[in-house]
Amino acid sequence: MNKDVIAQRFFENVARLGDKPALLSKINGQYVPLSYRKLGEIVRAIALTLDSWGIRKGDRCAIISDNRQEWIMADMANQALGVPSVPIYPTLSSVQIDELLKHSEPRVIYVGTPELLKKVLACQYRPEYYVGFDPQMASAEVVSLEQVITKGSQLDPEHFNSILAAVEPGDLACINYTSGTTGVPKGVMLTNENFVRDVDNSVQNLQIFESDVFLSFLPLSHVLERMGGYYVPMLVGATIGFAESIEKVLDNMAEVKPTILISVPRLFEKIYATVMSGVESGSFLKKKIFFWALKAGRERMNAEIYGTPLSWWTQRKIKIADKLVFSKLQNRTGGRLQRFVSGGAPLSKEIAEFLFAAGLRVYEGYGLTETSPVVTVNGPGHVRLGSVGIAIPETEFKISEDNEILVRGPQVMRGYYKNEEATREVIDSDGFLHTGDIGYFDEDGFLFLTDRKKNILITAGGKNVAPQPIEDAIKLSPYIAEVVLIGDRRNFISALIVLDQAMIRKWAESHQITFEPYSEFIKRPEVYRLIESEIERLTPHLSRFEKVKKFSIVPHDFSIETGELTPSLKVKRKIVLEKYADLIDEMYRETV
Repeated sequence: MNKDVIAQRFFENVARLGDKPALLSKINGQYVPLSYRKLGEIVRAIALTLDSWGIRKGDRCAIISDNRQEWIMADMANQALGVPSVPIYPTLSSVQIDELLKHSEPRVIYVGTPELLKKVLACQYRPEYYVGFDPQMASAEVVSLEQVITKGSQLDPEHFNSILAAVEPGDLACINYTSGTTGVPKGVMLTNENFVRDVDNSVQNLQIFESDVFLSFLPLSHVLERMGGYYVPMLVGATIGFAESIEKVLDNMAEVKPTILISVPRLFEKIYATVMSGVESGSFLKKKIFFWALKAGRERMNAEIYGTPLSWWTQRKIKIADKLVFSKLQNRTGGRLQRFVSGGAPLSKEIAEFLFAAGLRVYEGYGLTETSPVVTVNGPGHVRLGSVGIAIPETEFKISEDNEILVRGPQVMRGYYKNEEATREVIDSDGFLHTGDIGYFDEDGFLFLTDRKKNILITAGGKNVAPQPIEDAIKLSPYIAEVVLIGDRRNFISALIVLDQAMIRKWAESHQITFEPYSEFIKRPEVYRLIESEIERLTPHLSRFEKVKKFSIVPHDFSIETGELTPSLKVKRKIVLEKYADLIDEMYRETV
């Protein structure tokens, strides 16, 4: 067996771990385990059926589904055959899906639900086989996964061993299409070795073990969840529980009791906003107790991160703080959570400090789809809040003259599928990937991100403004869900604001202000003054040219369906600027 081949490593764990739970899925109201042994049998059967259909190493198989155990069964079967998976976000439209299918040309398409099947059948592209995850999807056109497994279980298992042994580290594991925040998605070619070396090196920094239990809720189509929430536990020998949905993550945490959870900052922002809103609406005594507990929790944080000694009395205060305040939050996460891992976008330092103070360690990392994805990460024993951590082993960096981060290592992609020109634009002759991100390393080797190179705003006065830190600061308001800074080639900085409707509704009720219709509510002067005061409260540290002079409240939430967010919940800045051009122009009609 080769240690740099995903499926070969997985089947080593199948043989070694046997009846240990590999996956936990909510079935009929309760979590049901699937053992490593049983998962291995299913993966083997799927692979043998695909082989009997003539699917060969190097062919492509697409997966269009929400997170579920069948996603992993399908992908691991692909890996066992040396067949690259093409994961496609189920939230995409039929037109978008069709473009990716035509580009990748999969011979098999796995589909999660009847609703998704309608989307796929609306595409012009036709594969040789459709495989439906739900049994009721079986038809003349669609083979159910159950039928695939039944057929494969009757085929020669010895033949499977020869297929598995033929997979090599340099074989493609997937073609992962980028989220497309800056244009047409590109197909990132990632190999077995890319993923496995990234897994092994990241595990060293994060100290992940066989005893860990993960809760999976980020889309498996996103490379962060695929590597961190799927390949890491399967190659380490840990257990994965599947959340029912993003909305039920906290409920499912209480049931699965995970030791680790990987997320984008959106979840942590929601937790922070909910807690702070509850505190602000509480009594004077409740506020006093909370901020006393927070102060005690910060001493625990400083002890862990900076080695500050804790006196007997301080340890006593921390125990009281946990009992009075933080235990409720800790219990909501299942009571066993040892670490959050944050990636996909920058996490506010204030939110990270709050979670650490509450006894919930959050380790921020950094990477791209093109780097499988991790290149740096914080972890136990090496943390700088506000940074994205230190380089994982085998990874080299350079900072260019314009402060762009360049990276080289075994996790860097082979290139973009069918697009050599785009590959040459981002990978230089020395093998360094040009990330498009701007940042710097401190004297201890911690990487700090400033912003995306393409996002830097240059005002009409020639001032450079990095929007990300300002947007992150403003989003600390419990009333603000999203912020998009404007100001490139403009006389001043402005912003589009998306309100957190649940929080702003509570505020409206407490002030006896009519909430409906929402389009009229956001125009009220009281609402404008509230948001104006929140922006001023959260940005006193900014230079005069960085401050938000005007803002407009957007009448609708940003969403994946309406096009403002990528499937990984990043704001599509270009789309937002186009969609709300009238609101933006209005802010600049009068000079301030």
